[in-house]
Amino acid sequence: MQANRVLVVGKDEAHAKAGAAKIAADKFTQVQAAAWMDAIPLASSGRYQLVIVLAGAEIGIAAVTTFARSAERWTQREGMMLVALTEDGTAALHRDLQHAGFDDIIHRPMHPTQVASRIAILLRLSTMRRELVRRQATARGFTSGDGLFLAPAEPVIASRRASVLLVQFDQSAHCAEQFNRAVRSCTEATICDDPEAARALLYRGGLDAVLLCSAVDPRSAIDFADRMRRVPALYNLPVLLATPDVETLDLDMVFNAGVTDVAPTCLSSEQLSVHLTSFKRLEALRAALAVRYTQHVEMVIRDGLTGFAGHGFGMAHLQATLRDCAELSLPVAVAGLTIENLDEINAVHGYLAGDIVMRRVGDMVRRCIRGEDMATRLSGSRILVQFPDTRYASANVAVRRLANVLRLQKVDLPGGASIALRIGYNLACWDGEADARALVASLKARKVAVAA
Repeated sequence: MQANRVLVVGKDEAHAKAGAAKIAADKFTQVQAAAWMDAIPLASSGRYQLVIVLAGAEIGIAAVTTFARSAERWTQREGMMLVALTEDGTAALHRDLQHAGFDDIIHRPMHPTQVASRIAILLRLSTMRRELVRRQATARGFTSGDGLFLAPAEPVIASRRASVLLVQFDQSAHCAEQFNRAVRSCTEATICDDPEAARALLYRGGLDAVLLCSAVDPRSAIDFADRMRRVPALYNLPVLLATPDVETLDLDMVFNAGVTDVAPTCLSSEQLSVHLTSFKRLEALRAALAVRYTQHVEMVIRDGLTGFAGHGFGMAHLQATLRDCAELSLPVAVAGLTIENLDEINAVHGYLAGDIVMRRVGDMVRRCIRGEDMATRLSGSRILVQFPDTRYASANVAVRRLANVLRLQKVDLPGGASIALRIGYNLACWDGEADARALVASLKARKVAVAA
């Protein structure tokens, strides 16, 4: 129950199983091997979020390219990520496979922890794609127009060199200097060895990514990433952690801190260039999907003050999410946020002040949640946030951080008054059986803790 599904395609069953054994998967991910002759019926069934094709001597590039192009006709392609796993890490092969239709290319020299990191990113993008399809389907039930969303568009990857901020947390190790040279050779890099000064550079904008390099102990770099996530303006800026011993990393802790991807500091300039190209493409796809989420403008599905989904649309969408996740055995978490002092604000300062507070809350929440998460205004002061394909531990980190971001906001009112918000929150995970109303009702039954 509640597991992501990954299909590994090889020349025959033995080849596929050997490839699957090299993919580090957590206890929540099921990796299945499939021979080449059986691959297309399985891959096109819609049961797998991620399909990995082993490209190399056993399966030639021509055959792999044909497989990718045939996937364009699959009805379930929209919610699936198609990946090539190859031992050749050259930029030329990367371009060829990308043009064939693969969403990403994983190179075999990657450490298993790196592969696990990349798979986690790809699974999240698969979640975003499925979420967009669900929103489109739910929206069609609320409007007769077919133009509610813009047509899917392939993200445009600029040919310019990536603009990155490289923050060094220790400078003495030789491997760190080797990584820095590789970064300078393939990016427009600003290098900073003072974390406090780096924070000032972050606010200037114009960055494609932040690289955190730690040659000794990555804990300070992970803490830096976690503090970045507490600032709404930096919440969705891609973060790459580079450290020599990627195998010692706890990926759950790293991802919960806001790190997007990991890489060893021993990468050559070409390997790093290929890695950053793939990284940049995936982030562009994530950003493009997130933008498409904002393109539903019909008032019938949106709350006018906050920009959240309205009550009816939000509940219908949650029911559709539960139905789809039941078929794929995926987890769903929901969080309830309550503005505890909204009635007091309305009574003392008037309803106009309450409207200003809700607009600020709407802006902050929309900037602090992922593109695939959905916020719904259930009632005047109650907000529901849906976390599809998310387990309790990760949702708990997200909702606690969100509640504290809101708590620290000072809302300025006309006349000079300034209001601090008291935010209550609670969290529930779907048990696989309850419907949407029962799941939201379980939030009401839980004790609300005010963020401190």
